Amino acid sequence: MGNVKNMLKNRRGDAFVFLLILIFFILTLAAILMEYFRMESLYQQAEYVLQRGVNSAVEYAMRDEYRRDGYLLLDTEEAQTQLYEYLHDSMGLDAELNKYAGTQWNYRLEIKELLVTESPPRLTLTGEIVSRSVFSFLTGEVRLPFTISSVNTQTTEGGLE
Repeated sequence: MGNVKNMLKNRRGDAFVFLLILIFFILTLAAILMEYFRMESLYQQAEYVLQRGVNSAVEYAMRDEYRRDGYLLLDTEEAQTQLYEYLHDSMGLDAELNKYAGTQWNYRLEIKELLVTESPPRLTLTGEIVSRSVFSFLTGEVRLPFTISSVNTQTTEGGLE
């Protein structure tokens, strides 16, 4: 602590250089934190909307004619169709699954695996959200992996059946 006081009292200009380094360090740290929270917000927003889409695709594609007999069956083709319609209509993704905010590219959705089972009714979507960072000159593209699943289960009085 004594060295810092001596440096600040020094008239050779060491204090000015020290302050410049300190300000640079603080601004760099602030930029890193802002970018981290921007990417976290982007991920949370996209994951939330994807979960809604997967849930609605499963619920829409349930075969209701079998429910009264206690069977839960999913129309797998209809579930896939509903999911892709949701991605394009509600999420606003284009044909290559790119998301734009106005005319500016925001992120791209890369689907690695889409697993749909008829019984038990389940849809699992695995992939990555690909975006650019402010620090893309250092990192390139940022890839945020996700796995989202929805299962339709029948509940009866007293628990699951």
